[in-house]
Amino acid sequence: MGDTTNSAYEEASLDASSIYDFNHQTGEITESTYVRNPNFDSPWKNVNPLFEAAPFFTHLAMLIFFIRISFLLFSLLRLPRFLAELISALVLGASVVGTQEWVGMFLRPTGQTQAIETMGELGLTYYMFFVGLEMDLTSLRSLEKKVMCNVAAGIVFSLVAGSGLHFLVIYLARNHPHDHISAHALGPLFFGACLMVTSFPDLARNLSDLKILYTNVGRMALSSAFLNDIASWIFVILTIGFSNGQGSGPFISVGATIIFLLVCWFAIRPLLKSIIPSIHSGGDNYNDTYIYCIFFGVLVFGFIGDACGTHSMVGAFAFGLIMPPGELQTKINRQLEEFATGILLPLYFVTIGMRSSFQYFPLKPLELVVVVVLACSVKVVVTFIVSMFYGMSFREGFTLGILMNTKGILSLVILNIGRETKALHFEIYLVLLVVLMAMTLMAKPIPYLIYCNRANNFKEHNQRTIENIIDHSEFRVLLCIHDLHSIAGLTNLLEYSNSSKQSPIVVFAVHLVELTGRTTAMMIVHDKTLASMDKDNRPSYDRKNVDPIIKTLEEFEKRGLVESVLPLTVVSPYDTMHEDICNLAEDKLTSLILIPFNKPSRANGIYCMLNHKFSSIQKVIQNLLKKAPCSVGILIDRGIGLASVMCDANDYQRQQLHVVMFFCGGPDNREALAYSYRMAGCHNVNLTVIRLVPGKEAEDMVGNVKDFEKEQSIDDEYVNEFKFRTMCDSSIVYGEKVVDNAEELMKVIADLFDDFNFNLCILGKDENLITPFSQGLSEWTEYDELGPLGDYLSISSFAQSASILVIKKYRADLV
Repeated sequence: MGDTTNSAYEEASLDASSIYDFNHQTGEITESTYVRNPNFDSPWKNVNPLFEAAPFFTHLAMLIFFIRISFLLFSLLRLPRFLAELISALVLGASVVGTQEWVGMFLRPTGQTQAIETMGELGLTYYMFFVGLEMDLTSLRSLEKKVMCNVAAGIVFSLVAGSGLHFLVIYLARNHPHDHISAHALGPLFFGACLMVTSFPDLARNLSDLKILYTNVGRMALSSAFLNDIASWIFVILTIGFSNGQGSGPFISVGATIIFLLVCWFAIRPLLKSIIPSIHSGGDNYNDTYIYCIFFGVLVFGFIGDACGTHSMVGAFAFGLIMPPGELQTKINRQLEEFATGILLPLYFVTIGMRSSFQYFPLKPLELVVVVVLACSVKVVVTFIVSMFYGMSFREGFTLGILMNTKGILSLVILNIGRETKALHFEIYLVLLVVLMAMTLMAKPIPYLIYCNRANNFKEHNQRTIENIIDHSEFRVLLCIHDLHSIAGLTNLLEYSNSSKQSPIVVFAVHLVELTGRTTAMMIVHDKTLASMDKDNRPSYDRKNVDPIIKTLEEFEKRGLVESVLPLTVVSPYDTMHEDICNLAEDKLTSLILIPFNKPSRANGIYCMLNHKFSSIQKVIQNLLKKAPCSVGILIDRGIGLASVMCDANDYQRQQLHVVMFFCGGPDNREALAYSYRMAGCHNVNLTVIRLVPGKEAEDMVGNVKDFEKEQSIDDEYVNEFKFRTMCDSSIVYGEKVVDNAEELMKVIADLFDDFNFNLCILGKDENLITPFSQGLSEWTEYDELGPLGDYLSISSFAQSASILVIKKYRADLV
């Protein structure tokens, strides 16, 4: 008896390492083990625990390292993150590295396989919780008809085409040397379902990386992916439930899951909505105890979902779906999402790599190309036809079709369910894995080349400048807001910009927020019908600062002094923030971008922090001046925002605004004069236009300056037309001052400010046109983005109480 026990003990203590083999009977990859006697140095005759634990953490560390390196390489090629995760797992799996004996000895002993799969399933469960956390089912009520048609057509034709491709793969693999592939009754359904899925989280990440999140294509793609994800979840629940045995078992499983989901939505969700806000209102700022409770709740809901007969990820997804939005949600994302998706989730990809051995791939290269082309073209063709039916352009329809092929974790989940239930033969599983990688491979580079490339995405419209706005057309303005303090000046400037029935002002107000976390850049629309569409991967920014800004903009719209205001939030790194602004301005056909320029005072106690932020915003302005698809206005607010304080709160009467416009010549100054003329149409505005004319000494200096005479001739014509239009308007005063150098220019301006109390000064930037007086000023310029005269006025003592608006006209040859 003792010998038997000792023998069993020694057998249990043997360490096993693994190599991979293919089981032709079951279509599975199995692990063949070879046994090695461990070193029994321990007094308890046990294996060194470090030897057992080390392979698990070594494999995890290698996988994360490979994924991070792949991220860097793939980002240069504009390839999706999901593809980097999947390829890294396949490289470390059974297909490449896993074929070597030393891999089985040091990285994946047999005893650790189950641990890897368990941790991978846990990572998947928590990932699905975060997916549910960022989705809002109430937005389904506001989806457009074209979105529903696009999703419905995509689902139907994907299932039909997938069924056909399933049998095509079986036919092409009939001469496979290893085994004859048999068709399963549910195989075509799973094949079609894999083609049907469009990953909402991955698509949102791709759209934000491509800077097209709030274009027509981006909105359509994101809305379609959201609805498609909901349909895919229904499919997952039904397939897992009906795969549970025979008889009444599947119906009990599906019925229990449906009851569980209904209880979550109609009972637990209202309870959480009442409990969580009450905790916060009681003064508690959601300490770590609440975070731990939420994460324990994920496990509880996952257990209930698994007990119902479906999967733990269904329960976790439901828990995330019923969590009320707010600061707790933001804190959960900030503290725990990186751990769940960056460490645990890669282990799920490990299980994919462990189960995939491409040495048994059933198709020849040409056959594989045919299958991939047919599979990828299904959604592209269907989406293109639907898009053309609803009036989208050829380029937009094709781009949308490519984007709808974006795959993610959910498609892998469906693929694994098909493999585990034997609905998909192992060799068909491999083919589908390659198809999914091919679809994902094209989902980001192709849209960039045909739609996101600036040269291709440049829309044809003539109203890119204020000067070219025709009568009886909208004046579309994009406001860029840094913080709450910058709103007043911008909104009051628009109130004096003469919005009328003939030429109403349409405002797109963008709050610029720096991206500081791991999350991808996003465009958030503060609109009831679209807000929930843009939640995925939303960065954790401070809503205490955002909500007052949105409220202020809503109050501004209620005054009725502009036609409409659409609030948005751009969350992006400062280095690429100008791209989001330019893409939005291009998509909305704006004529002017207004952005504040407020340098922090050294008297401020937090000068260093504010100055760092100002330097970043300054770079955004510099990039914007180079790349903007329309005119740009830079506002230094020094009191124009105070006008709202002096207004009557009932009828919003505005104080009289005294505006001076210095016309130095050039396209930017003509654009500034056009804006000044528009403002003069407001009965609360008094406009003074001063044209600075070079004297005889100055004319001799500019005789050889390129294009000066040509521009001066255009200036004369434009100014004469302005004088003719305003000669009977008593609120507009025109004058000319002759100056020969920078000293005379500064004296003229100083004398004007001494004689008149101007509230606003408007001028053009015109850094490309050198005049004798600007040439003298440019030697002292500190901020090139303001131009020589704008920079001088920003530091002058006599203009300290006057706001300054510097305008840069859009010129196609300079963009």
